[in-house]
Amino acid sequence: MNRIIFHIDQNCYFASVEMIYHPECRYVPMAVVGDRESRHGIVLAKNEKAKHCGVSTAEAIWQAKAKCPDLVTLPAHHEKYVFYSGRLRAMYGEYTDRVEPFGLDECWLDMTGIVSDYDEAEALASTIRRRVRDEFRLTCSVGISFNKVFAKLGSDYRKPDATTVFREDSWKDIVWGLPAEDMLYVGKRTSAMLKKINVRTIGELAGCNSDYIVQYLGRQGIMLWRYANGLDDSPVAAASASREIKSVGNSTTTAVDMTSNAAIEKTMHMLAGSVASRLRAHGLRGTVIQITVRDRDLHIYEHQRILYEPTDSERIIYDNAMELFKESYDWSKGVRSVGVRCSKVIEASSGVQLSMFSDEKARTRDETIGKLMDSINKRYGPGVIKSAAEVRGNITDGNNHEGCRFSAPEDPFHPKGDELMI
Repeated sequence: MNRIIFHIDQNCYFASVEMIYHPECRYVPMAVVGDRESRHGIVLAKNEKAKHCGVSTAEAIWQAKAKCPDLVTLPAHHEKYVFYSGRLRAMYGEYTDRVEPFGLDECWLDMTGIVSDYDEAEALASTIRRRVRDEFRLTCSVGISFNKVFAKLGSDYRKPDATTVFREDSWKDIVWGLPAEDMLYVGKRTSAMLKKINVRTIGELAGCNSDYIVQYLGRQGIMLWRYANGLDDSPVAAASASREIKSVGNSTTTAVDMTSNAAIEKTMHMLAGSVASRLRAHGLRGTVIQITVRDRDLHIYEHQRILYEPTDSERIIYDNAMELFKESYDWSKGVRSVGVRCSKVIEASSGVQLSMFSDEKARTRDETIGKLMDSINKRYGPGVIKSAAEVRGNITDGNNHEGCRFSAPEDPFHPKGDELMI
């Protein structure tokens, strides 16, 4: 028997949790929003009634209010969402030890050997959905298939509170007719690139020549082509498995728009120092530097570069981040927020392949300074010692700034001052 994989997705999760504490909001359009005072004034989640009014996640609050004047807004409470997420995962663990989280509100479950066929799987999904309703006063959608990608596609296919099964002998009938962007890891940019070659559905992607897709999209192309053809064989991780850190970053939204390189430089120094310190704390070095810039109209610009050698140096991270900014931003609009990330991280203990372009003396000096700053801040408290740029600019430490997810608006629910993308 081939695998049977569940993907469980809580419906309107943050909004649904808030409605447990505010039951009156079940009957009106409601949205969970970011803090206007810290300029995170966007919609983070909405209930079904707000969704029917056209309210969208990540849009500005004023835009949502224009669509839905009666919209009720509530502040986010991260601790509540973490609490319920933990309890839900514990319940899933009663059925299988293969429970892999995908964010706070989604999980894959490997039910292979626990259920004998898709009919039994569908009955078990109904039981889980009932328990979520009765025990947590929440609702979820469940996708069932023979791999993780199609299980995720199934949980998105019908909402709210529904089960969708994509069976091995009939999945093409529905899946291949769905838009390519419905599939996991096909974002807006990839979708736009596919449309340029007249690939609009999952079936059209599956029918492409694999060599051409790799040439067109790079290494990501073969992965997406395999997914479209039902060839995803990635395992569901055990609930106890430690997750690999893939990148370390930090971002901030400033009190007023930044309108000069000087303002950006001060902020970049703070962010680079924060990222470098966290890399060292986890024994990692980054091989790619990426910046994320959001202008005053909430448009996002992202640029990255590969480094000659892995680094955990604040100086190198800062220098590259500023070069990326100056090369890519034209100052047609003020900057609302900026983020710095090191990705494709490796273990610092794996050693460094020296480059002909590297300055070994400077690298050794940076390592020494970085370790000394970490030691002092650890002993006497975060932010006791800072770069001169931070002091001159009166920039607060990273604990007052929140992380930003790749290709997405800032996530105000992420623990402040420590963003680890995993």
